[in-house]
Amino acid sequence: MIEKNVGLPPISSQDFEQARIKHVLFKSKLRALLYGASIDPEPVINNHACALGQWIQQVAFPQLGDSPELRQLDLVHDQLHDTARHLYQLYKAGRQDEAIEGLTKVEDLAEAFLKLLSVLEKKTIR
Repeated sequence: MIEKNVGLPPISSQDFEQARIKHVLFKSKLRALLYGASIDPEPVINNHACALGQWIQQVAFPQLGDSPELRQLDLVHDQLHDTARHLYQLYKAGRQDEAIEGLTKVEDLAEAFLKLLSVLEKKTIR
């Protein structure tokens, strides 16, 4: 079990469910951007500006500490945004079809992210 930091409110299953919802919203916003929606790209292309990145930094790390599982989750989160940023650059360069095809890489990373999140949750929540 991952040791929790004393003095902070305990992390709960609800916290992990909120992280999953934030992840789904990220994927939805990326897809919308690549299909031409007029929305702010910053939370999609910047891993520190998205709600999930803020959850990792402001909830998960302070409450769970610097565990290998959490570091791996954060790394995959960064890879998701690196990929999203690349796809958005393709879209802006007029290569929309190529950008949309790249969503399969996002799905692969997303699957890995969700698996890591579940592992972390199981090691954290009793």
